[in-house]
Amino acid sequence: MKMKNNLINFKFLLLIVTYSVLFIILIINSITFNTIDYSDFKKTNSEIVTSPYTSSNSNKPPYSTNLSLSGRQTPTLSRGYTGEFNKDFSQKTEFNNYEDDIYTLNESALIDSYHKRKANISINSITVNKKEVLNAHLPDYLMYKNVNVTNLREFLKSKNSLLAEEPYLSTIISVSEDFNLNPLVMFAITGQEQSFVPRSHKNANKIANNPFNVFSSWKKYNTNIEDATTIAARTVVNLCKNRPDDIDALTWVNRKYCEDENWSKAVRSIFKQLENNVSYWK
Repeated sequence: MKMKNNLINFKFLLLIVTYSVLFIILIINSITFNTIDYSDFKKTNSEIVTSPYTSSNSNKPPYSTNLSLSGRQTPTLSRGYTGEFNKDFSQKTEFNNYEDDIYTLNESALIDSYHKRKANISINSITVNKKEVLNAHLPDYLMYKNVNVTNLREFLKSKNSLLAEEPYLSTIISVSEDFNLNPLVMFAITGQEQSFVPRSHKNANKIANNPFNVFSSWKKYNTNIEDATTIAARTVVNLCKNRPDDIDALTWVNRKYCEDENWSKAVRSIFKQLENNVSYWK
């Protein structure tokens, strides 16, 4: 009886071992069946799976996708890039375009510089460069003023003056402006020196070349109206330098311009007459 029990136990143990071995073999075969090598997968599939973001030496900026564009293209400022913008910054592409790197740095620096300069601009720091006044040492009545040419011409015609014609009238006004001198003062000098050059004078055309009598007289120095006016204007301006505050400008010029001590009084009187008949333009 004891021997029979031992035989039954042995068969039961052998059966357990056998089923255990078969179970292990089945599990191993199942794992092997379901496992596919990646290289076999590549051979059996024509489509290659790649990362949606790849490294490339293109003109697209960082975080721009390489996927084909669909729909309308939207150009952006600065470089004209087009493409959809990836808002997921966790997936950054490697950007190896050295030229674009440099451009990005330069562009960033320029923008920073612009904002800094803009922030430093103050309306109080903007100053207008005023042109220096020529011959600022002259008194106000001697400085250039726009005259009513029609009034001036009519006044000269009333004196039967050849200076009412061209090129005399416009030349004296133009040269006076160049020296920042009042044209009426210059015409007043011609009135004192040559009575405005009357047409009736037999030498009127010659006198009109030098109605200021520069270099003594029109007889000794007969040039042209532009040259004579330039010399006279420069002389008046230079003689007004270092003028004492308590002495009138024309009186100070009289010292060297003319030997007649009453010259300045006559010029001043004629100048007042001109101002009463010729208006200034503002």
